[in-house]
Amino acid sequence: MNKRIKISTIILAFGALFLSSCNLDETPNDALVTSKAWKTVSDAGNFRTGIYASFKNVNGGKYTYTSDYQTDILNATSGFGNRGGDIYTWNFTSSQTDIKDIYEYNYYCINQCDELLDNIDNIATTTDADKATLSNYKGEAYLMRAMCLHSLVLRFAKDYEPSTASTDLGLPLILTYDPSAKPARSTLQATYDQIQSDIASARRYLSTEGTANSHYLTKDVIDAFQARVDLYEHKYTDAVNLASEVIAKYPLDTNVTALTTMWTNDASNEILFSVFQSSSEQKNDYPNYLNYSTGTSSFQPDFVPTKWVIDLYGSNDIRKSVYFLKDKLTSQETTVSDVYMLNKYPGNPALQTASYQYYNMEKPFRAAEAYLIAAEASYKAGDASSALIYLNNLKTARKADVVSGLSGDALFAEIKNEWIREFIGEGQRLNDLKRWHDGFIRHDTQDSSILLSGDGYTNLTVISSNKKFVWEFPANDLKANKNLISNW
Repeated sequence: MNKRIKISTIILAFGALFLSSCNLDETPNDALVTSKAWKTVSDAGNFRTGIYASFKNVNGGKYTYTSDYQTDILNATSGFGNRGGDIYTWNFTSSQTDIKDIYEYNYYCINQCDELLDNIDNIATTTDADKATLSNYKGEAYLMRAMCLHSLVLRFAKDYEPSTASTDLGLPLILTYDPSAKPARSTLQATYDQIQSDIASARRYLSTEGTANSHYLTKDVIDAFQARVDLYEHKYTDAVNLASEVIAKYPLDTNVTALTTMWTNDASNEILFSVFQSSSEQKNDYPNYLNYSTGTSSFQPDFVPTKWVIDLYGSNDIRKSVYFLKDKLTSQETTVSDVYMLNKYPGNPALQTASYQYYNMEKPFRAAEAYLIAAEASYKAGDASSALIYLNNLKTARKADVVSGLSGDALFAEIKNEWIREFIGEGQRLNDLKRWHDGFIRHDTQDSSILLSGDGYTNLTVISSNKKFVWEFPANDLKANKNLISNW
């Protein structure tokens, strides 16, 4: 399934659902089932697995790297073929294809969650086991809907500020099946209230205990996600408390072997949840950061990290040798061997096919994020000593140089840098810049001979008030729904 659909079309398609087995590795991406099939627990199980397949569609690939293109951590190579060029140069419009897909497929997943929540209570159960099963399905749907809403609000609304959230515009909230609905935008406060309400419902219904590398949502994922949302909502004490729960359960990788296994084989003690893929069921690849060519016996990436990002890593930091690859690189007619490429998506051998290799499972929740949430939230709450402890605990695990005696702006700057060091290439940077109300200047390239240089490329200055930090709603949706107030 790879067609673009307006929200109005998505709602009409509510009844067209994924038909799949109860095992994720047997789930086709494009099979359908009628929405009338809500009679048995098995029916709900098939629908639930379809929702997971839909959630997989909005994780990884362009759903991750598109926002990174927009920031200051990457440079386009001269051979990038303008893939992502409109985003990279900040010339994108409301008709930009990747942005449309991000918007519309997240709403498709939301609508599937709505369909389950509208119908699941109609299934009669005769055993406690069946009741527990349906309860878990319900909790997962609430949580997944909240995740999609949060992904959307980060891109299509302003940063949350408590003083203005009640008047700032948020998202159209589609919480039940209505094929004729043309929803207006809620306030930003109402959008976040809905996310928190869905999280509370997920806690009420979901009982699956957390375990590392889970392909299903768990109670620990609820904690990790709510800590993230609380950070954005300035609920700093709550964010620290929830992040601490995650930290206590999921130890960080502390050596090159373990960290390599996480990014190559998609397995680690610090992964709370990863989006399932198999050799027969792949989705959302990453050819843009490596792209090995047998013709040139070298890599031909579209984007490479900037020099100033590479320079953030100390010589002992194990992330530098795992997250990056220095190898032969060709761009147009120029070949170099001393440029670092992003290596977080080298391709899981278990997912490779004879013709393609750059598939890795997306990892939306890793314990490392909890350390950074706790550090930033502690700092924002005025507890610099705790912020420094959380920050240095992450650094110590990664064998990076710890810092001491920092406070004020210097401490916050180091927390910001650690977000880059840890989450380079995971779609986090634009979220951070927007949350901090920071602009940026693209600077300090690795090797200008293999880059597309000039204004808008290596030379770009973006102020924090630039309207395009908030993406515009897709043109088709603005046209179809006159109640949808535009961002620009």
